[in-house]
Amino acid sequence: LELARQGAHVAVADIDADRAGKVSEALRGLGARSIAVETDVRKQDSVNALARSALEEFGGIDLVFNNAGVYLGGEMKDATWDDWRFVLDVNVDGAFRVGQKFAGILRDQASGEDRCGHIVNTASVGGFMAMPEGVAYCVSKFSMVAYSEAMRIDLEPLGIGVSTLCPGPIHTKLTGSDRLRAPSEKRSGTSEALTPFIEGGMNPEDVGPIVLSGVRRNLPYIFTHDDFRDFFKTRFDLVMKGFDEIDR
Repeated sequence: LELARQGAHVAVADIDADRAGKVSEALRGLGARSIAVETDVRKQDSVNALARSALEEFGGIDLVFNNAGVYLGGEMKDATWDDWRFVLDVNVDGAFRVGQKFAGILRDQASGEDRCGHIVNTASVGGFMAMPEGVAYCVSKFSMVAYSEAMRIDLEPLGIGVSTLCPGPIHTKLTGSDRLRAPSEKRSGTSEALTPFIEGGMNPEDVGPIVLSGVRRNLPYIFTHDDFRDFFKTRFDLVMKGFDEIDR
């Protein structure tokens, strides 16, 4: 919505075709050109089809928001292999598929200009804060931070920016991730476990302006909530303390 208000054209990608279509319709109502593309980031062919559709419709791509994600929470001791794979298939492997495909497109479009494209990879404050009750999710978001940091270094010489978005609690449908699981999977964790954390969280529409401001400034990290500052400081102080404790 914020992109449309700023005059951008938008390809809306989602595994839920109906929801993507409704969002795209709303964007067209704001005067933007928009298409909806049913996309499953767990399938390379689906990601490739998204790229083709966007290129055919718009002739080029300037901004990429690598945002697909799922969550499962529960006791770490009870986590199953199927729990683990479900989260990592989307949050790590899916993010890699999207990132590599669209970074390649931006590379091909690079013309030596000062700025010629930007990718926002969505991690989480959970990308810096390990929580045993959401172990697969935190591992996946730590991975996204590392992937995004590496991508930023790789693409910077071409004038392509990369930011890592680390939101705090946002009132999204992440708690409905369970609906995407196969009936045959051995389950322990549940996405509903996230509900207490995101109930009353920031409205997604309020995140848009924050993200675009970060893109314009080419920030390496974009945060939505300042109240996690002390948690981060505690973590990094503990990391630095490890160097002080080296047995020389």
